[in-house]
Amino acid sequence: MRNHWSLMGIINMKMNKLELTDEQLWIVQKALDFYSRVGIGQFWTIKEHPTFENHLIDEFTPKKGIPLEVGDKTVRGEVVEIGKKWVKTKGSWGDGEEIKKWTDVNKIRRSPDYSRYHEVRESVDASLVQPRNMLINDPLMPQHGSWGIHNKSVDDSCRIAFDIIQVIRHERWKLNPERSQATVDSHIHFTHSKDGSSNKIKCQLNIEENEKN
Repeated sequence: MRNHWSLMGIINMKMNKLELTDEQLWIVQKALDFYSRVGIGQFWTIKEHPTFENHLIDEFTPKKGIPLEVGDKTVRGEVVEIGKKWVKTKGSWGDGEEIKKWTDVNKIRRSPDYSRYHEVRESVDASLVQPRNMLINDPLMPQHGSWGIHNKSVDDSCRIAFDIIQVIRHERWKLNPERSQATVDSHIHFTHSKDGSSNKIKCQLNIEENEKN
């Protein structure tokens, strides 16, 4: 399936169209989210990038490349028995503790050392406070503080990015049969209002190839 999304070219006010797969559109949405968050001073979002997220998990996962052994802690519970083509683990899945048998052995990975994982992430958060506060010239901004999206110091491009995000996520919300009016994606509240261009943002999801012909 393909997706169409359009945004107003602010300079010449022409409309542009870009066709994307679902995965590509998710990356665009995440990139815009990252851009707008950094632009309001939420520097801690850098550690959420999948490159660093996955790298840390891999770095702090013990016994990489070694076959599973009884007693290993995995993301599916503790290994209690191993067969030729299956593994049994003990864990909790909502109905109390139980033992489950898995045949997709190659997909079962050991649990990382989450204490070291969180230690690094917390250290990164603390380390980013000073450069963020230097850039906004406010030494008293707390670690998890930031400007609001409407702050006069925030560049308009951050609000444009956020408005595009709102349109995309609202379209995803409309396709969800279990959608709720209580979630942030149920409504759109544009933040960039200088030229009305945010009203021109359009997003059409799940377009089959034969619908374009």
